[in-house]
Amino acid sequence: MIPCHVASHWVLLVGNLKGKYWDFYDSLPNPMHRSSLRENIRFLHEDRAEVLPGDIIDWPIHTVEGLPTQDNDNDCGIFVMKYMEASLGKDRVDWTRHTSWAKEMPRIRAEIVATLLQTFQTSLLTENGFCV
Repeated sequence: MIPCHVASHWVLLVGNLKGKYWDFYDSLPNPMHRSSLRENIRFLHEDRAEVLPGDIIDWPIHTVEGLPTQDNDNDCGIFVMKYMEASLGKDRVDWTRHTSWAKEMPRIRAEIVATLLQTFQTSLLTENGFCV
């Protein structure tokens, strides 16, 4: 999973090692957002060639259809996080179950803040020798 910043917008590339292709997730669909994906893949290949199988540069890029999309210019990073979260399971994601993300953004933001604060608090307690 590779979050990519393209033209002031965050998108997600997910490599399928078995199928040798990339899935492309874009919460604000625009052909321009695909424009530098090959460059991002090339950088990844050059930086991590010793741990990646074969030549990932020429893998086809498939645009994932039916994704929930944002209704403003601000939430692309959170959509990338949610795409990553939803894609981590073994089963194929039914994106029609997630169409309300744009409307649920205040709740989603609050959940992210709560998780970060809880993680930070746990980290501080563990660092100082306290058990949680």
